[in-house]
Amino acid sequence: MHIITTLPRYSDGEINRALIKEIQTGFQLERETERARVEQAAAESKAYRGHKTVDGLGKCVGVIPSREFFRLTSKYGRDEVHSKGFMQYYQKKFPHLSPNRI
Repeated sequence: MHIITTLPRYSDGEINRALIKEIQTGFQLERETERARVEQAAAESKAYRGHKTVDGLGKCVGVIPSREFFRLTSKYGRDEVHSKGFMQYYQKKFPHLSPNRI
């Protein structure tokens, strides 16, 4: 019984080409999924526009795509991302994701 099988050997050129192709398609896939997340967040923001409130949370002042939110909280901290100053900056930078003013 052989537990370890022999694996096919690849040349360095083949490995490099495969790695470069994976990196290029990975970046393209990431851009496409991020665009889809932003479109979804914009649709949610549009639904919250006006005086609609969320029970227990109040009025929605900004919708941040999930991955971007986690990147921001890991870089700046949860308190900074939820601060009034940050939300004012976010509303200026991304008006299409800001349904209501602070």
